[in-house]
Amino acid sequence: MTTQKSVIVTGGGSGIGKAAAQLLADAGYAVTVADRDEPGGATTAETIVAAGGRAQFVRTDVTDETSVAAAIERAVTAYGRLDAAVNSAGVPQAGKSVHELNVSDWDLCNSINLRGMFLCLKHEIRAMLATGGGSIVAISSAAALKGLVNSSEYCASKAGIIGLVRAAAVDYADQGIRINALLPGGTSTPLAERSIAANPKLVGKLSIPMGRMAQPEEIAAAAVWLVSGQASYVTGAYLSVDGGMTIV
Repeated sequence: MTTQKSVIVTGGGSGIGKAAAQLLADAGYAVTVADRDEPGGATTAETIVAAGGRAQFVRTDVTDETSVAAAIERAVTAYGRLDAAVNSAGVPQAGKSVHELNVSDWDLCNSINLRGMFLCLKHEIRAMLATGGGSIVAISSAAALKGLVNSSEYCASKAGIIGLVRAAAVDYADQGIRINALLPGGTSTPLAERSIAANPKLVGKLSIPMGRMAQPEEIAAAAVWLVSGQASYVTGAYLSVDGGMTIV
């Protein structure tokens, strides 16, 4: 009998994480939705279950190691193992130039976007080593490669994810664990709305050759491919899904 694969999706209460959780459930995964947004995360899990899939919601603060470890343990306890992860939890920039940034602005962005990614990788990898491997997708951003106005702490945190992913991929490539980064461009999500509200100078400054924002499902589809067996020879990569944003 084939064991159903298990995946955890952080930031699964909205945006790209929500879309990824739903697409992964459609692909046959048992999904653990992890988010600090209890109403959003619970709704994602309930929607999956209502559609005939398997899902649970676990309230998770990715900056707290105990919380992250507990969420991954819940995934393993519920579904027997952890085969995949899509780490999508994140926060936008404060909308200030470097000399205006407070240390608290810097720390908030980096604690969630980069420290949180490290903690998720650490405990996801431990769970995957126990069962012979798996695949992790870390959601970075086109901002890792392209400077954005009044976004230095955000760009730095997202660039840091690429370095973290590439180093971790080397460490575990011979142990059956693939780790890749996904770099979305402008995407119609609640996070993007908060980003524009905090940083109105972004409006009109984003040059996207395709001439439109992405839908969350377009980004999530790439994440599903990266965790799947179809991407079995891909590790340590960073894949831009940005409508051409980083080529201009």
